[in-house]
Amino acid sequence: MSDSPEQDDAKGTLTPEETGRLTDGIAGLARSGRPLGPGLGALGSELPRGRLRRSLFELSAALSRGKPLGAALEEQKERIPPHLRGLVQGGLRSGRLGDILGRFSAYMGIGTELKRKLWLGLAYPILSILVAIALFVFVNVVLVTQFETIFRDFGISLPQLTVGMLLVSHALRSGWPALLIAVVGIVVLWLVLRVVLKPPDRRSLATKIPVIGGVWRYTSWAEFCHLLALLLESQLPLPEALRLAGEGVQNTDLDRACQVMAREVEQGGTLAQAMEARPELPSGLARLLRWATKQNAIAEILHMAGEMFEARAKGQAMFAGTVMAVLSVVIVLWGVFSVIIGLMLPMVTLISKLSG
Repeated sequence: MSDSPEQDDAKGTLTPEETGRLTDGIAGLARSGRPLGPGLGALGSELPRGRLRRSLFELSAALSRGKPLGAALEEQKERIPPHLRGLVQGGLRSGRLGDILGRFSAYMGIGTELKRKLWLGLAYPILSILVAIALFVFVNVVLVTQFETIFRDFGISLPQLTVGMLLVSHALRSGWPALLIAVVGIVVLWLVLRVVLKPPDRRSLATKIPVIGGVWRYTSWAEFCHLLALLLESQLPLPEALRLAGEGVQNTDLDRACQVMAREVEQGGTLAQAMEARPELPSGLARLLRWATKQNAIAEILHMAGEMFEARAKGQAMFAGTVMAVLSVVIVLWGVFSVIIGLMLPMVTLISKLSG
């Protein structure tokens, strides 16, 4: 199970998706009361070669040798994220391992589901815009040239819209190498960013995109609130819980903010005071936590805030889809209008002259 053929595919930290599948496996076995060692080994045998399969096999082997689950996870600290190890340790201490991991898996699936819904909502508008742009370029490069020859031969007085189309046609025909280089450059830049930037860095950048950035921002806040609440329910100290929550959310800006807040809490500050000074987090959350601290209900309020941010993320995803749908309609109508009016109006004038 630890043979060398799998070693190259098993390097590196588990992805969020792989972490979720590992969490589901441990939670399901813990809730069912089945032995973790043989169960994790059976789960691993169903998976293709890679990090997750190797992790399950190594955990199974360690547990079968009599090692506690927490110690077995620590042996794989280079592969298994710290926040998951912290949740497992807390779940073992509280005797609620299956419940805590099951809830963690559900909360961490928020981002994946919202991302899927967002791209499904954006797919048709984006496709419509790309098709409209492609047709517009084709018309200006191929058809407008033929109409221009007719207009020039008959000396027709052209409206401003037609003149504009002719100028665009000339620009596209003479500048297509630069346009092609720009398109290739954008694609290459996107690929480079995918390779160079880690997922937390990419997610931080995504939060700054107009309209759709709010989906990732609210999603990150929702995941942060739920994860921090679970870590506190697992009886972890607040500074440690903050550090693990920041790492687990997969957002570089939020991770940095959590490290700073953890240091401030260690120096004697409250969670609300530390959060007030962080622009990466919503100001209203600090006010909620100030009240929650007095009521000794921080975890409950964090879960409530997480659900609120999840609802906002869903609303923002619907808004982004609506904006893109309206934009696609406007672009398509503008393209149709410019082609029909810009090219057909001088032709109507020409036909009228020839028939008169």
